[in-house]
Amino acid sequence: MAIPVSLIYTGIIVPVSVLIPIGMAASKRKDADRPLKIIWYYLLLDCVVNVLAVLLANHKINNLPVLHVFTILEFVLMSYFYLSVLKEETAVRIIKYLLILFPVFCIVNFLFFQSIYQFNTYARPVEALIIMGCSLAYFAQSNDAETRWSLNPVNWINTGILLYFSGALFIFSFSNLTVNEMTEKYYAINVLMWNIHATLLLIMYLLIAFGFSKCSKQ
Repeated sequence: MAIPVSLIYTGIIVPVSVLIPIGMAASKRKDADRPLKIIWYYLLLDCVVNVLAVLLANHKINNLPVLHVFTILEFVLMSYFYLSVLKEETAVRIIKYLLILFPVFCIVNFLFFQSIYQFNTYARPVEALIIMGCSLAYFAQSNDAETRWSLNPVNWINTGILLYFSGALFIFSFSNLTVNEMTEKYYAINVLMWNIHATLLLIMYLLIAFGFSKCSKQ
C-alpha cells in the first residue's frame, strides 16, 4: 500500500535512518563497553518497533498498542543505561525504584485511564521527564571527568537522548488533542508536530552514531 507523500519523511526516511547508528554500532561492537551495548539493544528495539508500526499502519491497523509496550521497554533499557554510567548513589537508588514503579504506572494507565488504542499522553511525558533528569545528572557528573568531552562516546549519546526527550515532551503531552480535533487546522498542526518529532529522532540517531564512532578499545 502506498504511503502518502506527506508521510514519507515520518513514515519511511526517519524510521529507516535508525540503520545509521545500528550500522555504526555493529562496526564498533567489539570495542563497546556495557553502556554502549545497552544502547545497541535500544537501537535494535527501536528498529523492530519502527518496522512493526509502519506495517500495521499500512494495513490500517491501530499501532498504538505497540507504543504502550515500547514505552515500558524503552524506559527499562534507558534506566539500565543510566545505571551503568551514573555513579552518584542517590541517583542510582532512585532509578532502581523507578524501574519498578514506572512500568506499573504504565500498566495501570492503559488498564484504567487511557485505552491501549489511544496515545499514552500520561506515560510518555512522565518517561521523558525521568530520562531528562537522568541525562542532566550524567552531565553534572561528567563535568568533573578528566577525559576530553568530545572523545567520550557517552557524552554524544547522552546529548542526543536529552535533545530528543526534551524536544518531544510537549508533543507527547498534546498529541491526543490534535488527533481528536481533526479539523483542517488541527490536522496541519498534527503533521507539523510529528515532523518535528521525526527530526528530533533523526538528530538523536545521528548523535548516537557519532558517539559510537568515537568508541575505541580502552
